[in-house]
Amino acid sequence: MLFVDLDGVLVDFDRGVKEVTGKLPHELSPREMWPRLAKSGDFYNRLHWMPDGRQLWDELKHMNPVILTGLPMGNWAEAQKRSWCARELGEDVEVITCMSREKAKKARERAGTRIPVLIDDRLRLKEAWEEMGGIFIHHTDAVKSLRQLGEKT
Repeated sequence: MLFVDLDGVLVDFDRGVKEVTGKLPHELSPREMWPRLAKSGDFYNRLHWMPDGRQLWDELKHMNPVILTGLPMGNWAEAQKRSWCARELGEDVEVITCMSREKAKKARERAGTRIPVLIDDRLRLKEAWEEMGGIFIHHTDAVKSLRQLGEKT
């Protein structure tokens, strides 16, 4: 069963942060960045595709992937992410939102006996994902992720 992260894989989170704050995420402390994004209105719903995000999605959508996306603290982001997914990916695409540290647990619950495969740009999630029996694909660009998906599955 295929799971795909949203931020940094399909949508350009860094560009969105820069548009709101004038800085990239690594140039801001979490205490500075998150409140500004939350107050910006419809932050996640306005994010742009990654340069190769559509290409990746077009190659994956026949596999009926599930979007597995982390949420910041607070209750402001989930509806925005779901809205973006419905508009850009289709209303029939399943979206699971959770804290990033819960991704492996949520995927295991959803996948049941199937082997969960995750395409995600956050390498720090790899260990927990593989410990629960999943296949982790570290996303850096669409071509590499698609190649790894073919090699590992």
